[in-house]
Amino acid sequence: MMTRVLSGTLLLAVVGSAVWFLEPIYLLGLAEIVALAGFMEYAQLAERMGTQVSRAAAGSATLIVCAAVGVPGLPVDVALMGATLGLAIVVLASGRRGAAALHDVAASAFAPLYLGLPLGALVAVRWLVGREAALLLMLTIVVSDTAQLYCGRLLGRRLLAPAISPKKTVAGAVGGFVAGVLGIAIVGRWWLPSVDLPWRIALGFAVVAVGMAGDLFESLLKRSAGVKDASALIPGHGGVLDRIDALLFAAPVFYIFVRYRLMLFHP
Repeated sequence: MMTRVLSGTLLLAVVGSAVWFLEPIYLLGLAEIVALAGFMEYAQLAERMGTQVSRAAAGSATLIVCAAVGVPGLPVDVALMGATLGLAIVVLASGRRGAAALHDVAASAFAPLYLGLPLGALVAVRWLVGREAALLLMLTIVVSDTAQLYCGRLLGRRLLAPAISPKKTVAGAVGGFVAGVLGIAIVGRWWLPSVDLPWRIALGFAVVAVGMAGDLFESLLKRSAGVKDASALIPGHGGVLDRIDALLFAAPVFYIFVRYRLMLFHP
């Protein structure tokens, strides 16, 4: 437990400082490193399930999509279409036949969407709205995750999704919703001042809900692969995917909200 707390505190301090102090272009570089590390774990999980993910092609596509989404004005549609076409060609050249070929191309094409797009969305929030908004997104996820852990341990009796995650409880989920929504409602008064309280509450519910879905989705991947953690990279926490699983689902929702609210009220 002490190792988990210490490594988690250090990780939070490093990432929080990066979001706060780094210029967006340098934050994009950090996001690319995280995307690459997460991709390697994803590819290993896929291999354990009998699926071959093209590391060179799918990894490159993940980094390209992350950059295209992260830098406002770059052609995201071109990046997505090029990545999909390129991955299909690479898998075709691999010589795999039958259902395995479709599994390979689907798993390879999913990597840029699962990893590159949401990490790019986080950088885009930093670029478009500011460091406060980007850090608010991360803070909401951290507060919700922490509340889920400790409320689940103290009050958890009924499992939330036993077939996917044996540790997730209904009490933990309720605690995560309360803490996450309160966090974004209160701190958002200063870090997202252009958004009224009812909208901040709605955004908090959406971010926490999809964050929990992202957590369960990664748990499903690990259970299907027969492993407890995506890797042992972070002491006490597992791998990169184990730390960013909720963020991967929450970042696009947060990005869509702030991006199109800006377009609606600040054309």
